[in-house]
Amino acid sequence: MSTADSQPTTDPDAATHASRVIAVIRALRLDAVIENLAAVTSNQILVEQVRGYGRQKDHLGTYDTAADEGFLPKVRIEFTLAEELVPAAVEAVCEGARTGRIGDGKVFVHRVPESRPLNAPSTP
Repeated sequence: MSTADSQPTTDPDAATHASRVIAVIRALRLDAVIENLAAVTSNQILVEQVRGYGRQKDHLGTYDTAADEGFLPKVRIEFTLAEELVPAAVEAVCEGARTGRIGDGKVFVHRVPESRPLNAPSTP
């Protein structure tokens, strides 16, 4: 690789754009989603345990909600990847998370205009 190839590009159209995918799913479907994502991307994935409810708020019979005041256990998955991989990643999440019942979850996609590691040197 030449030195010119290793330099960051300054042309904004030449750079690959990134997107952040956030999915809130049933905790029991996490393993299936992670397995599906492994076929699409090897990027880092952030997983958090969260609580919430959406349309299934009237369908709480299968959960112990006394202590949680109606909030259901969910998992929030977040990862960033190249924009061209987003459709395949979203499909992988949906296939892994889908049970066909209310409360399967939701996927959000956000464009990421810029990111860099915290340990990277500052640019002037």
